[in-house]
Amino acid sequence: MTLGSSLVVSRSDLDHMVVRPSVLTDGSTPPTGSALLAIESFALSTHTVTTAASADSTGAWRHFPAPDGFGHIPTFGRARVARSGHPDLAEGLEVTGYLPMATHLLVTPERIDPRGFSDGAPHRRGSAAVHDRYLFRAVDPTSVASEDPGLEVALRPQFTMAFLIVAGLSARRMDEVAAVVVTSASCRTALGVAHLLGALDRPPAVIGVTRDDHVADTTSSGCYDRVLSYRDVASLPVGPTMVVDFSGDGAVAHDVHHHLGDSLLRSIVVGATHRNAAPVDTSALPGASRELFLAPEVAEDLRRRVDDTAIEAAFTDAWRSFLRRLHGWWEPREVVGPDAVVEAYLQAREGSVGVRELVVGSLR
Repeated sequence: MTLGSSLVVSRSDLDHMVVRPSVLTDGSTPPTGSALLAIESFALSTHTVTTAASADSTGAWRHFPAPDGFGHIPTFGRARVARSGHPDLAEGLEVTGYLPMATHLLVTPERIDPRGFSDGAPHRRGSAAVHDRYLFRAVDPTSVASEDPGLEVALRPQFTMAFLIVAGLSARRMDEVAAVVVTSASCRTALGVAHLLGALDRPPAVIGVTRDDHVADTTSSGCYDRVLSYRDVASLPVGPTMVVDFSGDGAVAHDVHHHLGDSLLRSIVVGATHRNAAPVDTSALPGASRELFLAPEVAEDLRRRVDDTAIEAAFTDAWRSFLRRLHGWWEPREVVGPDAVVEAYLQAREGSVGVRELVVGSLR
């Protein structure tokens, strides 16, 4: 490889992605105190798309600077330390963390410990730890539990979110809840939530709601007790119910709230997978008020109640269980090179990636 490259997207037109050449190669010498990561692979999914769509409000564009008007979309991936200019970071180590869609990333390692390091580059200061931390795959329990690194790249962030969602729900009494309705039930975080709810000591009935052409695949995952299409919301059982909404769709929220009425005890808003849907009009919704799920607050509360070692052990066990349950169900797909990665990104933008497809990209 004579040159490296990266993919940037127009911040005013997220369908417009271009290739930028880079002078970085695996043999580049990083400045003293820095390290050069060779990016092996990264996830491409609806999560990538929603990250880009919300980047202006979340500040995600600043993680990896790009020319004016363009942005690098942060995405979870796997890399190795190709060259190190830091005395405490060895070359050859394999890491996972948030990366740009690129062949290389220059980082400034700090807070190095046996588990990993943080990027102390000025533009990343003030970021949440999860966004600037890189973990050594050889010793990280979740990585060790992942026989296929592609599955880890494609699923780990979403399953982490699912774990926090269920931890947050479980922190409040669920004894009175007979059923949990999950919208956008085919998305990976929703599948993780359904799996984890089903593993509770006293699990509620878990009912997924998704679009017509996703019902069969979502049902075959085995994560839900029942899967309905959006047009069949009126067949939901009326009883003490909680809704976990990933769709952010005004029509879906209207139908669910009006059908369940006062039997809807909680309505948790997690995401907005229906990017072009009408917004939710909360002023006219019967049943419980909609609550915005805030992952940092839930994580902080969880750490107050449970020590980090116990959390890590519980997460690793849950991760193993999730991988076992869906072993053979996923359809991994690797796309290599700028053209193939751009095509896969645009497919995710238009929602044409299959429910079971796990797309992992590489520019190398």
